[in-house]
Amino acid sequence: MAGVFKNLGYVARGASNLGGISRMVGFAESDFEGGTGWPLRKDIVAGETSVVPPLKDGVVGAEFTFDHGSCRAKSGKKGKLGYQNHDHEVEAKFAGVSKGQAAAVDAFFNEGGVIVCYYKDGSRRVYGASWNPLVIEESDDSGAKGGDANSITFKAKAEDLDFHAPFLAPAVVLPTDATAVKAMPFEV
Repeated sequence: MAGVFKNLGYVARGASNLGGISRMVGFAESDFEGGTGWPLRKDIVAGETSVVPPLKDGVVGAEFTFDHGSCRAKSGKKGKLGYQNHDHEVEAKFAGVSKGQAAAVDAFFNEGGVIVCYYKDGSRRVYGASWNPLVIEESDDSGAKGGDANSITFKAKAEDLDFHAPFLAPAVVLPTDATAVKAMPFEV
């Protein structure tokens, strides 16, 4: 009889293990239908959810186009036995500071959200939940001299979730702004 623990190994050598995120699609907490939750622990099977997000009619996800090599996502378990929970985190940098960017970050004011991160191997993971959204913090920095970054820093974190960031099944289609999608090294 198998024990409770499962075998845990590394991804086979020669397979894609590239770090970093290549694309982010965000949904505000208020984009979801009232009385619904996404994702839910009961809908996560073997680390993956195949449930389509219950969005209000006409909602389209926001494309976050960040600097290459600046985006990361983390999912971690913490706490004492019997009281463990998970944190989800996403961070990225966006080059420049403009009026358009300022208007975009103003939309984060007192509004949490859910972000779907696209890994470089084409897989997707869901960070945050509509019922426990990522709290978004952002700041901009002009830099002091020519070689400094003039950029926006984006950080988002959700605490006390009862699951690691689940993978999103390949069959789940997210409504996005096709004109804002940047070319990716894989088919999405």
